[in-house]
Amino acid sequence: MATGASCAQTSRKEGSNTMRAYRTKKKALRRVLFGAGCAALVASAAQADDFKVELNETKALHLAKPVSTVIVGNPAIADVAVEGSKLIYVMGRSFGTTNLVATDSEGKAVLNLDVSVVSQSASSVTLTRGTGGQLSYNCTPRCERVAGVGDNPDSYDAIMKQVSGALSTGAGATQGASTMQAPAAE
Repeated sequence: MATGASCAQTSRKEGSNTMRAYRTKKKALRRVLFGAGCAALVASAAQADDFKVELNETKALHLAKPVSTVIVGNPAIADVAVEGSKLIYVMGRSFGTTNLVATDSEGKAVLNLDVSVVSQSASSVTLTRGTGGQLSYNCTPRCERVAGVGDNPDSYDAIMKQVSGALSTGAGATQGASTMQAPAAE
């Protein structure tokens, strides 16, 4: 009888050892899966470090931490306007890719991402006329001539003169209105 009791105890010990080994393997598997999940998150965050903005458009970039300095690798491709310590506006100047680095007050990099300036695919049309060069149109909803990178230089210059004339006329009207309002406020 004593032999049967010791066999039962041995069997229980072996069973509990088997259960411990199973639990240990299960915990190790959980740790491996958790580590793999964290690695996947880090990898996806690294891939997410690409910011796209359309040509001649502005896009807001909200930051998780406050920054004190923002540097653009090539401001001819993309430029920034800093609106606060956590808000940056990125403007697409010309096609291409550059980088943007933002640092905190201690000089530590808070953000380092690639900025790609892409075309306005939904509403833009480019017309190529033999030796006459390229002309760009914005078709929302009616096609209007716009100045675009790579356009015929004469056509581009003519449009830019019209735009600058319209801007100066608008600025003059705004200055005149503010001058007229100033005496009324006294």
